[in-house]
Amino acid sequence: MKSRSKLLTRALGLLGAVPLLLLSLRAVAGPTLVPPPLRSAIIVKSAAYERSFAERSGKAVLAVVLDSTNETREDGRVMAAALQKILEKTKIAQRATQVVEVTRDPDPTKTAEKIRAAHAEIVYLSAGLEGLAGEIPTQDDMRRIIVVCSHGSQLDRGCVLGVELDGTTPRLVLNLKRASEVGLRFQPDLLRLARVVR
Repeated sequence: MKSRSKLLTRALGLLGAVPLLLLSLRAVAGPTLVPPPLRSAIIVKSAAYERSFAERSGKAVLAVVLDSTNETREDGRVMAAALQKILEKTKIAQRATQVVEVTRDPDPTKTAEKIRAAHAEIVYLSAGLEGLAGEIPTQDDMRRIIVVCSHGSQLDRGCVLGVELDGTTPRLVLNLKRASEVGLRFQPDLLRLARVVR
């Protein structure tokens, strides 16, 4: 547990070295987003702190939901590539994790069906698709699903995790109320590192 905490602290510390990069970023569908490699690293490290995810074994699936057109597709593709690159080198809570892309369907129930069919345990909603959070299944069989928004300011839409900027420093945001509602249990170490929304 200490090593995961150190890794997350290190990932967050590295993020402080990129203020010039952050200032040059273009906002995608609203708030300025943390660069994808850094956002991906924070998401990967944070998911390991969810107790039921960490207690399971076998390969996990992280689904990136993207749109078929516009900037949400760009954010989704870039995030899928960044997550895949990280997950080739590391595991989440000792579990190998596969990244899959799920294209949003105009019918939210069909998008939810695609996520279920992929057996996703973590779902990343690309920038601009946060409104789908309430439609994402929160449990599949015995697995609880961690829904992640592209930005921490969007957690009121039904996401559990997001990453935002605090000045020029990226910060994890955890919607503790939503996590409790859907049965997710995050370890106290993560609560100390995140901005917690209740």
